[in-house]
Amino acid sequence: MAATRTELVQQFVLSISEDIKLYRKLLALLQHQKALYLKFDGEELSNNIHNQLPVLKQLGSNASKRSHTLQQLQLPCSENGAKKLIRALPAKLSDTIAKQWQILEALIKECQKYNHDNGQSSAAFHELLGELTGQEQHCYGEHVR
Repeated sequence: MAATRTELVQQFVLSISEDIKLYRKLLALLQHQKALYLKFDGEELSNNIHNQLPVLKQLGSNASKRSHTLQQLQLPCSENGAKKLIRALPAKLSDTIAKQWQILEALIKECQKYNHDNGQSSAAFHELLGELTGQEQHCYGEHVR
């Protein structure tokens, strides 16, 4: 049986609060990952990354479901579609969900920043390991000859 429009909107709204929790968890893992690069703790780094995977998988699944929900509601699968849906909610609920959406956007940006920084740390970490072990590391980037 197909979900009603009301059920679709409820699913969309609930997914925002769930993703806020997941992005907070991911942010903590990314912050810990950054500290682990500074400690050169390869085993803990591996564990940390392993712990990120189910969070990332769930976030991806939630995003896909939200996109599908927007399509079912005949809204664009974009930030504009999400904001249009949020504005269509009753005023009190719309205000609350709009604030949650802003929190979610801020968490996403912060996670992206940490992920970028950790990527740079990872490249430096592997380069240093290569120098210490005398093995060439296969990194993507410019090579000076």
